[in-house]
Amino acid sequence: MTVGQPSVTRVKEHIRNGIVGGRYASGSKLPSERQFAEEIGLSRMTVRAGFQAACDDGLIRPSPQRGWYVRDLVLQEPPSRLQSFTEMAHQLGFRPTSTVVHQRERAATLDEAHRLHLAPTAPVVAIRRVRSMDDRPVTVEDLVIPVAVAPWLPSTDLTDASLYDLLAQHGVELSYSRYTVQAQNANSTLAPLLNLPIGGAILVATEVAVGRDTAPLLFGRNHYRGDAYQFTADLTR
Repeated sequence: MTVGQPSVTRVKEHIRNGIVGGRYASGSKLPSERQFAEEIGLSRMTVRAGFQAACDDGLIRPSPQRGWYVRDLVLQEPPSRLQSFTEMAHQLGFRPTSTVVHQRERAATLDEAHRLHLAPTAPVVAIRRVRSMDDRPVTVEDLVIPVAVAPWLPSTDLTDASLYDLLAQHGVELSYSRYTVQAQNANSTLAPLLNLPIGGAILVATEVAVGRDTAPLLFGRNHYRGDAYQFTADLTR
């Protein structure tokens, strides 16, 4: 007996939507095939095929004798290594995507000018993007880059793009960043972008990335879901 493809796709998309919408959390166990079949109104054979299709897409994983689990979605920042979101997602086997919330040229604030060693009100490009892995939002990314560093940036489409790759293509190489991480709670603006309740746990990573000549090139702030980010550091004594 052949299971109808549209019904299998329906099961897979139901799982995907549940993950993206926060119903099925990272690492959590899915309802049983029987429960799922009753909920969605399809046969267990179809549900089983849909689970396998979702597994093939990297959304879920089987656990022998225990059922199906949402694949862990934890972005792991390696120690002492500057990597882009795109690079880290690919290393974990996820598909990185980006949705641009805004991208505009404006004058730098006093704080931004200080961090980037700019004259007050110097022109910068301010970018906010929602970065996702397999369509699951992981972080809201805020970036500020001097127009002098990337004059092409205001008119460049950053949807699903790696900014690090774009900078490298234009001869701008990042050397290292000064990086801090602090726990906070999602406000009414960030929470819906990350599929979190207002007040949900987030980790805010702030960085100033510099070039080969140690000149600041980028000021960034990433607002990670608290359950989707892990930072590792080497501590010595």
